[in-house]
Amino acid sequence: MKNTINQLVESHRNVNRIMPRLVYVIAFLIVAVVAMKSQTDNSKESSLRVGLFGNVDYSLYSASFSQLPGIPNCCPEFKSGSGVGWLVGLSYLAPISEDLNLHLRMHYGAHNGMFSVTETKEIVDGSDNRVNATITHELTGTFNQVSLEPLLGYKVTSEFSILGGVTVGYLLSSKFEQQETLSSPDNAVFSTGSKVRNYDNTDIPGAQSIALGLTVGANYDIALNSSKTVFLSPEVLFSFSPLSVAKDVSWTIQHLRGGLQLSFIPPAIEDTLSDYELYEVVRAIKPPTKGTPGVQFVSDVTVSGLSSDGRQVAVSSVKVEEFESNRIRPILPYVFFDEMSATIPQRYPSVNETQRENYSMDNFYNLDAMVTYYQLLNIVGRRMEDNPAATITLTGCGDKSESGVADMGTRRASAVKNYLTSNWGISDSRITTMGRELPEQASNSADADGREENRRVEISSNSSVILAPVSSKDTLRSVEPAGLRFSPTIDPRVPIHSWTLWVTSGDRIIKAFHDGDPVPASVDWRIADQGGNHIKNTTQLKYLVAVRDSASQLIPSATKTIPVTEITLASKLKSGGPDKTVDRYSMILFPFDKSDLTVDNMEITQNIKNNIQPGARVSIIGYTDRSGGEEYNQKLSEQRAKSVARSLSQSESAATGVGERLPLYDNNSPEGRFYSRTVEVFVETDRK
Repeated sequence: MKNTINQLVESHRNVNRIMPRLVYVIAFLIVAVVAMKSQTDNSKESSLRVGLFGNVDYSLYSASFSQLPGIPNCCPEFKSGSGVGWLVGLSYLAPISEDLNLHLRMHYGAHNGMFSVTETKEIVDGSDNRVNATITHELTGTFNQVSLEPLLGYKVTSEFSILGGVTVGYLLSSKFEQQETLSSPDNAVFSTGSKVRNYDNTDIPGAQSIALGLTVGANYDIALNSSKTVFLSPEVLFSFSPLSVAKDVSWTIQHLRGGLQLSFIPPAIEDTLSDYELYEVVRAIKPPTKGTPGVQFVSDVTVSGLSSDGRQVAVSSVKVEEFESNRIRPILPYVFFDEMSATIPQRYPSVNETQRENYSMDNFYNLDAMVTYYQLLNIVGRRMEDNPAATITLTGCGDKSESGVADMGTRRASAVKNYLTSNWGISDSRITTMGRELPEQASNSADADGREENRRVEISSNSSVILAPVSSKDTLRSVEPAGLRFSPTIDPRVPIHSWTLWVTSGDRIIKAFHDGDPVPASVDWRIADQGGNHIKNTTQLKYLVAVRDSASQLIPSATKTIPVTEITLASKLKSGGPDKTVDRYSMILFPFDKSDLTVDNMEITQNIKNNIQPGARVSIIGYTDRSGGEEYNQKLSEQRAKSVARSLSQSESAATGVGERLPLYDNNSPEGRFYSRTVEVFVETDRK
């Protein structure tokens, strides 16, 4: 008895030593991951996943008892045992951040294990002789349970995750089978006349119905298709439980599991209503009044202006004025590709043989820089056709998530080459292709934006003409203020399903914004996009917000208006009033996180400098994309603007930076982010 008590005490000491360490490991993992989450941008790279899994379970028994309560057994002590089992279940994965996932799992399993103790003792055989006998004591436990297992998964890489959490199980059945067998001598039997005694097979007395454990493990995702929506994930987990199987018995079970999980990303359920259809529904609804029975909240939206340098200003109207302008638009020499794809995206327009014959750079009059950029392949094709001595090199690149496809960069470069040879008739001998894993000047591969930017084909040429900026004489439509800041609100603030904000003119939707919960504090719209052409021939803008609550009820705000004043070249010519030309120059795009002028930018600034007339007013505005912190981006944009000012021999007071406050282009696309890493120079010259 004393020995048994000492072993029980030692068993509990072991639990007390191990348990705090596991708790500390899991707690440290959670704190570290949450801390990392706060330093990373949210990403849409991760998606909800559902699946099923199966594990082989190796059970490790640890005990210190001689018999179960009320069950006769002559074993000196059961100490350790093992067994195997299985489990199958369903899984649900929800991303918390780019690096942290919630794994919610439910499973059913069965496992068993056996204690076996061999004892040698002296007995009297049938001839009244004292002999040494071997007695084997066996006890087998069999368990069936359902479990809920919430785990946190930290993504060490995009494929490999470490897991930690708890497993809570409910035992559907817990049985045991025991017997003592007199193995030797052969002619010996127990007093019962049999070689077997104390056989029993029934429920474990005092069995606990709840099984609780701390679980740690790891898994590795293997994508089974190119779109990465189906995954096979080998996994291994260990569950440590300090709880005994039954009352008044020291018997714990630990589980080492390994197996496979098959999961997939369900297809997104798109809203069946387009922005226009939803707008038609909303404007037929009378905005509710606060306090009306059944109305949980009311919505509203206010507006203020944003100056060209991103400052918030009061606004009573929008003024659009036309000026004659010389325009220089840089060419970004990159073609971006979708993940795991070597097909040129449809946003890059293609031309056939008939269209190629009529393709002219003169048609780029009044085109926005982004619209011009998407014609990159056709611009290169036309210029190579016009300059037969020019050659180009196409360098295809990828990102780390595509490391399993060794030739992805080469395939992308070949796709661009095939377009130029097939659609533009450029000779194969004038195009060199090569592939590499990452671009030489790669964007940050640690976040989704950077990886998206690295999936590209880079174009270089022996002739500066091929990738030279596009120049044209345009009609510049200057917009004041440069942007509008809408501030939607709901009163009181409650959880919602989604919100949509429209800017319209008559029956035409000019701009629409939408997202899920919560309603944002503000939404910025750069009116000057595309030279303000989207509000041409407009006398007023209307705007409203509609919020969809958790029950899918639409709550619109009142529709508000803001006047638009348009001053055209024709009206100024007719009135004979003062006028000016406003030339707009965009620098060659700055590399990621750089503010120094490249050789190409030095050539552009020299050209601008030669065209600045005495008395002209020069303003220089620097921009960045959304990568990095707001304060850092503000400083970087100012450094870029001042670099251009110095090159133009202009005072640095003419240079301002707006950072990411009012980006030039939509930063949700890689090209939009690249085109936001720039400086624009405006030169105003009075016309006499």
